[in-house]
Amino acid sequence: MSIRRMLVGIISATMSIAPGVAAADEPWIPRNVVPAGEYLVIMPPQGPIPTTYSGTPMENCRVNVFDDRASVELLCGAQRFAGRQAPHGPNETYVTFGASPLGWGLAPQATPGMWTGFVTFTNTSIAAYPAGFWLRPLPL
Repeated sequence: MSIRRMLVGIISATMSIAPGVAAADEPWIPRNVVPAGEYLVIMPPQGPIPTTYSGTPMENCRVNVFDDRASVELLCGAQRFAGRQAPHGPNETYVTFGASPLGWGLAPQATPGMWTGFVTFTNTSIAAYPAGFWLRPLPL
């Protein structure tokens, strides 16, 4: 067997494996469910030209996502709101809080652990108002 054939075989084997590995895209990181942990609601960073209204009354509130990946708790000052998250599609989750007509639509950011959110009508992606927010994981 010549070196040329062996080299072509190795390159073709590598090229056929690469798309499968790239498609996996870190399968251990869920993209449609916020992982368990504690998060802080923050304003999205603004560039030189604002693209969204920033600010939310929930800014600096804490969000606890429990180990079952469904139970969520929003802590704003002395107020506690129990909620549930439900995956919706491959890159979105909806969070509902009790009987409230408003909830959250969350999508993962490119920055690991960060989530973009909008206040939405419960279980829809229809924004109740155009101000967005981010969820940032808190250090352990």
